[in-house]
Amino acid sequence: MGLLKKYITMFRTDMKEVMSRRCGLDELNYFIIIVAFILIGIALFSSKVIALVLGVACVVLCFVRSFSKKVEQRAKENAFYMRYMGGIVKLCGYLKLCVMMKIKSIRDAEYVYFVCKTCGQIVRVPKGRNKVNIRCPKCNTTFIKRT
Repeated sequence: MGLLKKYITMFRTDMKEVMSRRCGLDELNYFIIIVAFILIGIALFSSKVIALVLGVACVVLCFVRSFSKKVEQRAKENAFYMRYMGGIVKLCGYLKLCVMMKIKSIRDAEYVYFVCKTCGQIVRVPKGRNKVNIRCPKCNTTFIKRT
C-alpha cells in the first residue's frame, strides 16, 4: 500500500508540474465541450455522421486548447469570446447559482437563501418573516424579498 501511495504522489507532482505551463480550462473550452456533447447527442439519436465528426472535432479542439503552451494566444481567444458572449456566460452562472440556492432553501427548514444581483453574494434569511428588506453584507445593496 505504501508503494502505491508513493507512485500516486509522484504522479500528482509530475502532473502539477506539467499543467503549470499549460493553458488549462477556460470559458471558451466549456462552451466547446457543451457544443461537442450536443453534437454527439444528435449523432446518437439520429444517423447523422457529420454531427459525430463535428462533435469529435470539438472534443479534440478542446484538448488542444487545454494542453497548449501558448498561454497568451489562448488568453486572447478567450478574451474575444468573453467580449461577445461574456454577458450570457455571467447570466448562466447567475441562474445556476439561483437554482442551487432555491434547492438549498427547499432542503433547509429554517432559512431561505437569496443571491445578490450586483455582486453574487449568497444571503441567508430566516423563513416565515413575510416581506423582508435584505441588505447584502458585501456590497450593501438592499432588496425586498418574500421569505
